[in-house]
Amino acid sequence: MTVTSLRQYFPAFSKTVADNWLYLDSAATSQKLQSVITITEDYYQNRSVNVHRSSHSKAAQVTADFEQARADIQSFIGAASAKEIVWTKGATESINLVAQCLAKQYFKAGDEILISALEHHANIVPWQQIAQNHNLLLKIMPIDECAVIQLDKALEMITANTALVALSHVSNALGNINPIVEVINKAKEMHALTLIDGTQAVSHLKVDVQQLDCDFYVFSGHKMFGPTGIGVLYGKLHLLHIMPPYQLGGEMIKSVSFKQSVFQEPPLKFEAGTPNVAGVLGLAKAVSFIEHHRASIIEIEQQLGKELQNSLQAIPGIKLWGDQASSICLRSFSVEGVVPYDLGILLDERNIAIRVGHHCAMPLMQALGIDGTIRVSLSCYNSKQEVQRFISALQECIVLLRDPQPSPNNPKDVLQLSVNKAQLQPLALKICEAKGWDQTTRQLMLAGKDLVKLQEQYKTAENEVLGCDSQVWISCRLNEDKLCLSGDSPSKIVRGLLAVIFEVFQGQAPHQILTFDLALYLQTLGLAKHLSQSRGNGLTAVFKTIVKYCEEC
Repeated sequence: MTVTSLRQYFPAFSKTVADNWLYLDSAATSQKLQSVITITEDYYQNRSVNVHRSSHSKAAQVTADFEQARADIQSFIGAASAKEIVWTKGATESINLVAQCLAKQYFKAGDEILISALEHHANIVPWQQIAQNHNLLLKIMPIDECAVIQLDKALEMITANTALVALSHVSNALGNINPIVEVINKAKEMHALTLIDGTQAVSHLKVDVQQLDCDFYVFSGHKMFGPTGIGVLYGKLHLLHIMPPYQLGGEMIKSVSFKQSVFQEPPLKFEAGTPNVAGVLGLAKAVSFIEHHRASIIEIEQQLGKELQNSLQAIPGIKLWGDQASSICLRSFSVEGVVPYDLGILLDERNIAIRVGHHCAMPLMQALGIDGTIRVSLSCYNSKQEVQRFISALQECIVLLRDPQPSPNNPKDVLQLSVNKAQLQPLALKICEAKGWDQTTRQLMLAGKDLVKLQEQYKTAENEVLGCDSQVWISCRLNEDKLCLSGDSPSKIVRGLLAVIFEVFQGQAPHQILTFDLALYLQTLGLAKHLSQSRGNGLTAVFKTIVKYCEEC
């Protein structure tokens, strides 16, 4: 077996010879199996019928396949009964279902809910809202300076007052494999319920919910090679029986009169309306693949994780976050003197897909005192060669971001301008003359150094521009009817882009700015082709803020 032996099952990579796409963002969503795509297409093309309703033979067959998929999930996670498997839209809905149902009849005032500082927003916000609305106390398991749960302190926090502990099996932001066994055991001693978010675990680790003895376990299909819009809630059957319905409507009803309704038994009690039949069938195919290839998946990912970790540790100035001794093949890191957003831009230009930012774990980043990290998440379809390509590109980008001094241009590398140079101001002219994105980046970072920066006391919510990937603040004011702009961003590249806009607008009358065509200007400078939708939307948001100020003058 080679480390690329499973790549053939994923059609997304059949085009990589042409476009050279390097996908290192599997924690956000995994690529999809051909078998998953085939069965979902077959359902919509050849047997698009409803389940549990119609009496014709095709509907009966699809219903049988639908319920067989439930049994497949039962086997996949070691549940005691297929009745303990509830279909949802994803892990987020699964958590919300449990939170809302328990809030109706389980929690009482003064109860405590315990989560960790590592959690995804989906495993924070529902409990936060329930606690606020029902007079409960939300408590947070602490982490150490490397963002690893402090287990001794966490266990001490589970007391007779703890009603529920909600914890991720694997951290989506860092890759930590959390000590869920110890936490579940302590919670059982204290008669507290446990919910485990297994979204980042089920495609990497063997899960047995009976062995774990957790009360609830949730995950999403799209992060385990399956379709989007389908998820699973496992719940112990006796708990599902006593929990009230989450939503009301068709399918979850046994009988209805205008006086009362009688609900189905679990799991149908929690599956109101027409389900995502194609998603369920596709998820069953993903589960079959994982079970059939589990040994290969584990071996490949262990090799890749070790290769990535060793390579990153060899680069000066890199700090790895999380539990390096116990993690999946995901590494989250910071680079001294480099803003993650800038690094993401440069790697994207090299056709390398990673994730930068807070990874839907803003409280975690706040606890660590950082704005975000660079996250590289691998899967069984990646290879050591891809890891090394990433490392090489990463080193190039770090050098560029740390030393923006422009290298001497070869005359033949200077772009021929399609505009009148005399009409361009100095910065715009340098941007126009830059060859390629790396030279453009250098010019932008140099320009960002000369940006009229907003003073720290004015970096307020009122001056923040929403809609940008990186934080951006700008201030607009008039001086003798001429516009004066100042701004700032943690991102060197964004500061440079602000400088590009400010150069045109600074000292202009408001009515002149109202007629300005930003899209045409960016196209003229050659910047438009380098701006992703999110970056372009960020610049547009800045421009609209300035325009709004001018309109109100």
